[in-house]
Amino acid sequence: MYANTVPNLFYNWIISLPMMVCFFWAIFFIVRFHRGNDEPRVMVTILLFYIASTILYTDHWLYFSDHPSFIGEWSYMIVNLCVYPLYFAYLHALTRTKITLEVTLLLLPAALIALFFPINTHFGWIASDIVLLCTRACFALQVIWVWVRGFHLLQSTQQRLDNTYTDDRSHLLNPTRLLLILIGITAVVSTLLNILGRERFDGSLLVGIPAVIMSVLLFSLGYIAAHTILPKETVAQEEETVVDHATTAETDELFIKITTALREQRLFTNPNLTIQDLATAVGSNRTYVSNCINRRTGFSFSRYVAQYRVEHAQTILIDPQYTSDHEAIADAIALNGFASDQTFYRIFKEVTGYTPLQFRQLNLQK
Repeated sequence: MYANTVPNLFYNWIISLPMMVCFFWAIFFIVRFHRGNDEPRVMVTILLFYIASTILYTDHWLYFSDHPSFIGEWSYMIVNLCVYPLYFAYLHALTRTKITLEVTLLLLPAALIALFFPINTHFGWIASDIVLLCTRACFALQVIWVWVRGFHLLQSTQQRLDNTYTDDRSHLLNPTRLLLILIGITAVVSTLLNILGRERFDGSLLVGIPAVIMSVLLFSLGYIAAHTILPKETVAQEEETVVDHATTAETDELFIKITTALREQRLFTNPNLTIQDLATAVGSNRTYVSNCINRRTGFSFSRYVAQYRVEHAQTILIDPQYTSDHEAIADAIALNGFASDQTFYRIFKEVTGYTPLQFRQLNLQK
């Protein structure tokens, strides 16, 4: 009797593990949302994700503990088609990108199954196995869409950062990239389990394998999300699209103003220079200024300003009044608006093909 009790206790504990992990993070984000220290849209979307996940794994728990029901099966199908669209909505909120019709369309299968499943169960129009197969196919398509579009979203956010700030902020998106990789791994595991069908694990201790894997992934997602709340000033809010009707002559005139402001006012020496600062200096709109730079140079705003910083840094590095390499490099960094030594070395090498020390030594020998 004792031998049977231990496996039963382990089985009951293991099937409840993913549910408890999701419940923990749901409570955590409820408390965090209540404190009001973070952006509401970010908190609401990640909270909805974990609430939906809690419901999903509660349905799993009821199923594997031999308490299946029509309500459980119905809610399982609905929330199974909600979790990844809700995570996609969270990515939109986190990157200050507007939640578009795309998220609504991703949630549409969940709405349709919510209406169709009880009606179909009552009238028996389509076999339940076919309905389940269609649900799994929709889930797999959602997973692929969210993963691919998620990386596209991060790429467009990176471009927005480069066209707004001159300091390198790419590292700020690294936790979000890690989140997307984790969600991709979670998606692959979820899809495989959906294809296999949860009935294959019913009553078997083998259920511990997917339960532990999903628990670890879900806990990791929550942990990283809890430490990836970007400050409001970190990522600029996506603006309404402004149609740029500037003629070639107007673009040329604006570009002259931009180059004049950067050279004569030495705006590039400001490490916190933004596209709005430059637009104000030339009396224009930030969208027009950004488009003008992109069209005339093929560079982002941050890369274009970096050209000026490197150009002026070169004059310091080859200035013979500096007898010390260390002092020359230190001033090249400090006087040209570079946010850090690492940023200076990386950008200088990208632009010139040499390290600052190599460039200095080569030119002083001439």
